[in-house]
Amino acid sequence: MTKSKNILAFVFIQNDYLAQIGKENTIGKDFSGDIYAMVVYDLPDTVMNIQPAHFKVWNKTLDEVLEEGIKNIKSKYTSRITQEKFGEFKIWFVNGDHFFAPNIVFDFHNQKHLIGSKGALIGIPHRHSVIIYPIENLEVVKVVNAIVPAIYGMNQEGPGSISNNLFWYSNGQFENLPYTIENGKFQFHPTENFVEILNTLEIG
Repeated sequence: MTKSKNILAFVFIQNDYLAQIGKENTIGKDFSGDIYAMVVYDLPDTVMNIQPAHFKVWNKTLDEVLEEGIKNIKSKYTSRITQEKFGEFKIWFVNGDHFFAPNIVFDFHNQKHLIGSKGALIGIPHRHSVIIYPIENLEVVKVVNAIVPAIYGMNQEGPGSISNNLFWYSNGQFENLPYTIENGKFQFHPTENFVEILNTLEIG
């Protein structure tokens, strides 16, 4: 594994793309919703998925390889983290010209200002951007209605589309928050866990 140590990384991909290349031909793990975290070689001009046969000879666990990939990306790439007005709300945006901006979700323990007391709403529309809203009060209900169309639109536009899902991050876990958009009409279908949190929040 010594030769690949400095270029191990991982990327988020859609399950649809995963089906095309074959999950059995990759090393990685399911993230949440329709996202898969795939271990890759970060090469000068591209990224290349790692074959299971390579992984077997490394004598390392998947978690150890993922951790190494996270460290490599953090040391090699910088993403821009800015808080911006989004309508009447303030939203955090993470942007990068590289493929690895979404890796910020594995560094929240070092980015605590991005997370509220009740977690955060997360959008990972494509490989260059992440949208984050810290949850503190019932303003989050209005924010859901505002940012879901943005996540959906950014995912449609790309490049490097990943997911149009809305995620809730809390205590190190990511939970998909289902919604539908039909005939231009948005409907939110919160999970029981998320509803429980909403019931504890006060008006901002």
